[in-house]
Amino acid sequence: MKWSNGPLQLHNLSSSSNINWEKYRSKGYLHFDERIHIEHMKANLLNKDWVASYAFLPFIHFEMNFKRFVTIKEIDEQGQVTKRKERGEPKKRKIFYSAHKDGYIYKFYGDLLNNAYNIYASENEIDDNVVAYRNNKLGKNNIDFAFEVFDHLFKFENAVVISSDFTKYFDNISHKTLKRNIRRVLGIKTLERDWYQVFKNLTQFTYVNREDIDKFLEEKYGRTLNKKIKTHQINRIMTSSEFRKSKKKYLKPNPNSDSYGIPQGSSMSAVCSNVHLIDFDKEISEWCKQKSANAMYRRYCDDLIVIIPLEKQSTNEFATIRNELFEIINKYKSDGLDVQQKKTEIRLWNGDNILDEQLQPSKLDYLGFVTDGQMIQLREKSLFNYYTRAYRKAKTVKRIEYATERPGPKRSLYDLYTHLGFEYKKRGNFVTYAYKAHNKMCRLPVKSLIKKQVKRHWGRIHRRL
Repeated sequence: MKWSNGPLQLHNLSSSSNINWEKYRSKGYLHFDERIHIEHMKANLLNKDWVASYAFLPFIHFEMNFKRFVTIKEIDEQGQVTKRKERGEPKKRKIFYSAHKDGYIYKFYGDLLNNAYNIYASENEIDDNVVAYRNNKLGKNNIDFAFEVFDHLFKFENAVVISSDFTKYFDNISHKTLKRNIRRVLGIKTLERDWYQVFKNLTQFTYVNREDIDKFLEEKYGRTLNKKIKTHQINRIMTSSEFRKSKKKYLKPNPNSDSYGIPQGSSMSAVCSNVHLIDFDKEISEWCKQKSANAMYRRYCDDLIVIIPLEKQSTNEFATIRNELFEIINKYKSDGLDVQQKKTEIRLWNGDNILDEQLQPSKLDYLGFVTDGQMIQLREKSLFNYYTRAYRKAKTVKRIEYATERPGPKRSLYDLYTHLGFEYKKRGNFVTYAYKAHNKMCRLPVKSLIKKQVKRHWGRIHRRL
């Protein structure tokens, strides 16, 4: 379909020529359409008229639940501090994944937007402040970003550190602000029809719960379901006629489709989370520079951290910096930003140790790494999740051995959870990540305990076998 009788309308953004097509790979999951190779989609993606008339399919939705533990500090009559851990409320994250053709479209327009955002961020001096979901920071990951923050902090004799995160950030992204900022980043007054079609389906999205999909497939295929999936006999969840019949039963809209929310999980949502905050990032960055020429502001999606050096310890200035920061954050509540002060960590670095607001010894937690000023290690939750998955896999291997009276499939266990999988799928595994982190963090003026945390992984996993 064309909007006119003229030639095909192709993308004229300079960023459209800077697309790495090798990263456009078909996904293995089942959806409402069949898997398709990028070579069969490239011409359509480059055709603005085709995208403008494309009918998007619903997302599939599920929730990821994370166990949370909180540390409770108690001070007795003698002033002794004791700590105990309690299970907190589980953290839930809503995940949405798109149909195969839809995924290519979201990724392509996300790449176009990301390339334009890189230029905008550089021109507006926020390129260094925003580190997540950037395609111009190749080769860097959480290890590098955390190292940069800790290395900067440890250079000072006194500094205030404030770290926080936005509550349900993707659910609260303002459609009005996002649309306005996309136009600003792209340098256009109004969204063209293809961009509007993508934006409309990203903000006014529909979805189907994965539980309903699983139930539908079980009723349709019965006991043969798993075998058909493994042998690729099922190419899509349902036929077009089945989809039309089931829409009323399963289809659900974005509950805040008129005002807020984009689906976390789509390839375009990641860069939109940065574009949405261009004014916020600029204001926080300028405020930091006013407080000190050596101040630092970093934001990793919905996690932010601010470091303000001090000439000397001052509880008054401590409170002033905190209040000024929250005044700025509160200005953006209409854009969907919500920061709970109880989830905000305010720390003081005195040149030797990390202290809390009561000037008691404490720790700073950032991007999965924890330091008290004397040592640095992986966050306990990360280690807990690693061993939980490893033990679960070991249990599966053991169960297969009992059932078949033959050696179990240990290869995948070793690849995923031990040092034998250092080069697993060229990406490595958690142990690889820990060793890389240790080697990097050893350059800090603190003792790295990271390698020690995973040193006994082989014995612990084998005891489960």
